[in-house]
Amino acid sequence: MNSKKFSEAMSEIDNKYVDEAIRYKKSGKKHSYIRWVASAACLAFIIAVAASIVDRAQNQIKLSDNSSNVTVRYTSKPFFMQSSSSLIFLTEEELFTHFDTAIFKGRILNLNNIELNFNGDKNYRAIAEIEVETVYRGSCNAGDTVSVLLPCPIMKDFWVEDTDIVSSMQVGMTGIFMPMIYDDTSIREQNGARLALKDIADYGFADGVRYAFLETEDGLVFSRSSYESISDATTLDEIENYILNMISK
Repeated sequence: MNSKKFSEAMSEIDNKYVDEAIRYKKSGKKHSYIRWVASAACLAFIIAVAASIVDRAQNQIKLSDNSSNVTVRYTSKPFFMQSSSSLIFLTEEELFTHFDTAIFKGRILNLNNIELNFNGDKNYRAIAEIEVETVYRGSCNAGDTVSVLLPCPIMKDFWVEDTDIVSSMQVGMTGIFMPMIYDDTSIREQNGARLALKDIADYGFADGVRYAFLETEDGLVFSRSSYESISDATTLDEIENYILNMISK
């Protein structure tokens, strides 16, 4: 084979196989890129799921053995709740005696919405942390910070029937509160689940209308129709005098 034919043969080899090699190399890069993207997507999914699990675990409230088949966690996204309950009629005197309530004046420090999951049946409430200033009835002391379970979540433009007064609560407000005292018999059973209310709060309101008197930017807010004898009250001092008179009877 002379030099000319050898050179032509080499040229044929170059043109045929070099192009194939280039195409193979490009194809390999493409497959590698696809594999890399798929791996990254899987990793991102795993991280997102893990983060969600960790977030739920961190937001979950630890319950005692007195509760079963139920979870309670803090949430920033409560859902609308339809209420079908109606308030039982109570006289002014009965509002102080029908339930075992503490009565204290205090300032709202925090409001946190919670999700109660009773075997898949979800309810939404809130827990208020209140710094106690004056105690009129009950075992808490001035300076204590107590937790009170509210009958609804607290959010702007979020309203639940029969929670008119509690729905007005905001961090920083001062008020007089009359929540029920939770003990070992304070149990809620729903959908085959059991929640010891004492696991999540010290107290809880019997309803969201009649057991709070709040100082707001718009003045004193309370259920004036429930307390007709002081329906014209405009200050917490007036409410305080009324309460002291009622519990002294």
